Amino acid sequence: MPHIVPGCVHPSNSRNAIDWNEGGLVAYGSHNVIFVVDVLQYKRIQSIEHHHSAISIVRWSPPRSPFSDATSTNPSIASADISGNIIVADAITAQKINQFSHPTTAVLQMYWYPWKDISRDFLLVLHSSSTLVLWNTVTGEKVWTHVYSHVPLFDFTVDPFQLRNVIFSSSGNKVLVCSDIALSEPASSGHLFQVISEETTTQQTNTNIYLITYHKAYRNTVFIAINSSLYLVNPELMCCLSRIPIESNIVSWMPTTRRDALFAVHSNGATTFRVAKFEPTEEKKPNASFSMEKICQTECVRALNNQRIVAACLCPNTQSTVAVLYQNGKLAFWQLNNGRLPLLYRSSFIEDLLEFHRDLSTRPIGELSLHQLSQMGSLSSGVTCVRMRPMDELTKVENDPFASTSLGTLHLAAVGTNSGTVHLVDVFTSQIYRDFSVQPSLVKCLEWGGVYSLVTAGYNHSLSASQIVRNDVFITDIRTGLARRIRPETDESPITIIRVSYYHCYLALAFQREPLEIWDLKGLRMLRKMSRSCPLIIDMAWSNKHHGIKTTEQTLQSVYRENLVLLDSENRIYHITLRGLHVRDGKMVNTQWKSASAQICAMTWKDDMLAVGDVEGNLVVWDLGRRQSRQVRDVSHSRVLRMTFSRLAGDHTMAVLHSKEVTLWDTEAMTRIQSIRMDSCLDADLCGLSPLVLSNDNTLRFVAGSKNQPIAQPFLYQEEALDAIRKRLEASGGDSKLLEDPSSGESAMSHLANRETPPLSLDLDLTKLQRELIARRFLGDHFSADLLSIVIDRLAPPTQQLSPNLQMFWNTLSFKERESRVISVACAADQAMERRLVEQAVVVGGAAKERVTDRLIVSADLRYASIKAALLVSCQDNEKARSLIKLIATNLIASDLIEDGVELLFLVGAGGDACKYLQSQKLWTKSIVYAKMGLDDPSEVESKWIGHLAEEAKQIRVLAEASRRNWPDVVEATSSADAHLARLILRTTTSTPPISSCPTPP
Repeated sequence: MPHIVPGCVHPSNSRNAIDWNEGGLVAYGSHNVIFVVDVLQYKRIQSIEHHHSAISIVRWSPPRSPFSDATSTNPSIASADISGNIIVADAITAQKINQFSHPTTAVLQMYWYPWKDISRDFLLVLHSSSTLVLWNTVTGEKVWTHVYSHVPLFDFTVDPFQLRNVIFSSSGNKVLVCSDIALSEPASSGHLFQVISEETTTQQTNTNIYLITYHKAYRNTVFIAINSSLYLVNPELMCCLSRIPIESNIVSWMPTTRRDALFAVHSNGATTFRVAKFEPTEEKKPNASFSMEKICQTECVRALNNQRIVAACLCPNTQSTVAVLYQNGKLAFWQLNNGRLPLLYRSSFIEDLLEFHRDLSTRPIGELSLHQLSQMGSLSSGVTCVRMRPMDELTKVENDPFASTSLGTLHLAAVGTNSGTVHLVDVFTSQIYRDFSVQPSLVKCLEWGGVYSLVTAGYNHSLSASQIVRNDVFITDIRTGLARRIRPETDESPITIIRVSYYHCYLALAFQREPLEIWDLKGLRMLRKMSRSCPLIIDMAWSNKHHGIKTTEQTLQSVYRENLVLLDSENRIYHITLRGLHVRDGKMVNTQWKSASAQICAMTWKDDMLAVGDVEGNLVVWDLGRRQSRQVRDVSHSRVLRMTFSRLAGDHTMAVLHSKEVTLWDTEAMTRIQSIRMDSCLDADLCGLSPLVLSNDNTLRFVAGSKNQPIAQPFLYQEEALDAIRKRLEASGGDSKLLEDPSSGESAMSHLANRETPPLSLDLDLTKLQRELIARRFLGDHFSADLLSIVIDRLAPPTQQLSPNLQMFWNTLSFKERESRVISVACAADQAMERRLVEQAVVVGGAAKERVTDRLIVSADLRYASIKAALLVSCQDNEKARSLIKLIATNLIASDLIEDGVELLFLVGAGGDACKYLQSQKLWTKSIVYAKMGLDDPSEVESKWIGHLAEEAKQIRVLAEASRRNWPDVVEATSSADAHLARLILRTTTSTPPISSCPTPP
């Protein structure tokens, strides 16, 4: 469990300081600590504290490839801080794996860089001064470094479909496009591209790019935010496909993977959801058009400083749930819903909310809206004090609602704040159990008045120089939240100290310039106000030993006797005795301190031990029973702010609070047990023998043992998780008790199990495949889910199209239609890489070829464009002409003019030869894309491409084999990585009808 309760985040905890992984874990940086949240439980389960400055970027490691040899399933977190340090840590054990930095540079952006199916150990990092470094996180060494000295770089995004492609944001409205990032060699200088035309730029000011991210659903699509506009850019063609007006600056832009849709979190507090529309060319619309329709949004949040949105992230698994981090440290979860599905995390996925049809249109299922699933609290801004609830009284209370929960006994600490709020924190789990607004002013002083009562005091600071205030003193019942004012408001000196007696019968109030008051806490009446001749009180302490209870026979009422010691500004100590409603005058205690000695400023009393500390850090412990004292001089050269003994019976461990340190002392031997150093300590208390420390970064630390302790593996990372999910899905009813642990997402799985899935075909029983698909998706196993989606699609094609991220495995007609629309829109763009645009238009043919011809006619490069346009509209049916063009194309390819040669080959119907040439030049991705764009039968090109994937990318190879219905190869390739999945596919595919009776594969 984490031992830190966070408050407001640091100003340098940027929009990149949050990330969500496939296992349902959210990691975010608050000051110099990484918190890990298990969203199935809505609880912080881990805190990782290795950084010494504020964290600016957090990145989860990518999921392990099923074909790799790695054995560890623990996820890792890479994080960077504002001092330039990068730390990689194990999220489960919290142990540091490695730490490295590039001297005298800051970290601007970083992404994990998976290498084939072999390694997940590389990190691509953009440092300041436009330095790009590929780090080996295991060794901490640089694989290579490249400095872009000719252009300033500020951010970058990696193509999820082709890791060689990286696009950087630069000054003004320019981006730098690189397409040769690799593990083996440094990147090249890339190509600069201006997002907005120069004419538009001259009319606008401040056209800096503040957000850039690749689309995760479709290839070659990048979203770039500038001012109040979002630009859809194709980096391959170097053109802007569309400009989309947006409401306000975007904090985070989160495209989904399996649908052409996007979430956005705006600086005004609204979270919006948009669906893309990419309409084909029609008679009334000469060009294809791209637009985005806003489907729904949340309400805007009032623009208060502590409610400002800092960062947000999208669940990569469901792709329907968004986590929003606020400046005040709160974390809210929003989920897309259509009113037909329960509001449970992982009970629905983006496919359940958006249909993707064969005509490539994306449509909402029902009326979509965004709902808040949960909100995780944090300590309010401006924490002031902390006190541990007296646990020894719990044994005397029966049926205590605050004594225990399903997770065990509650050990509650009360934390006061400047806003008048008191947080009840379970220190063993670091969860905020309840919040109370106890008074209209700041909580300056806080004490427990019993197991159910909180006594608070404070005042609002006056804007004038007057030292007269109106004090608030309240007692709050934590069972009901009811707060009662103890004493009336009056103009007086500020209250500085409150202390509740051992039996919670009396309350002592000390003022800055007023005499001491003692109140009956049970009857809420003042018993005594000392005369004005009494000295001003610096500190005071009640005894837990020198007291007693007497019950009179006549009234059967208990009469309590309690003792209080007071410390004044002249180093004098007084003793006051209280019995019932009677308060005796104080008597001065003889001590060795004189007024000329260092000023005593803190004291505490337990049993016969009375301890004091002075402004120079000196400590003295008096044993009143033995009439002797022990002293330690000049401990830390800093003032003692507070002292407290352990509440454990017979134990005299003492905690001492200094401005930047909390020390733990064995008062018997007068030796220091522990020292906890921080930038600034505000208050401290003890829970058992472990210190509770409140610091100025608005965090509460329960220092139990060492930092960074391991935790139990979350449910989705346990080895038996998948079997448990399968059993739940196979259970006949919702009354199954297979998963009792609420952290396992039982409610969500029960819903999934009870959902009726219509049969895909009357001839095929694919129920087991469908259940396995749901189980793998619930677990976060994207590869298996994608494989099962393709298998089901090929065995019995449903009405919906395969998801956009699987476009490479669409049938040829759908693939060609999508690419034709993109090229048609690019033909109408203000600027584009014209030669590459013409090449792709010729490959795809049809309307795209006509659009690019029209563009060439009006091109500024009159001579080249005119000749090229004439060539495109000319007839190449003559065999001699076709042979000559093939010869010319071959010569161009041999002269390394590959693009021109490929274009000519497709122009004369020799696209198959063109793809072979591309494969001979190791341009494998381009060859398969062009084959599906321009060939009627790309099977031969696909076969060679799959052969190449067998060594380079085994996961994609298996998906490609499944798309071609090569079931024996799919089973063989999968068996080594996942035997259960291989057996399931084998049993299903061997029981299917002959291929001739099934739909024709692409």
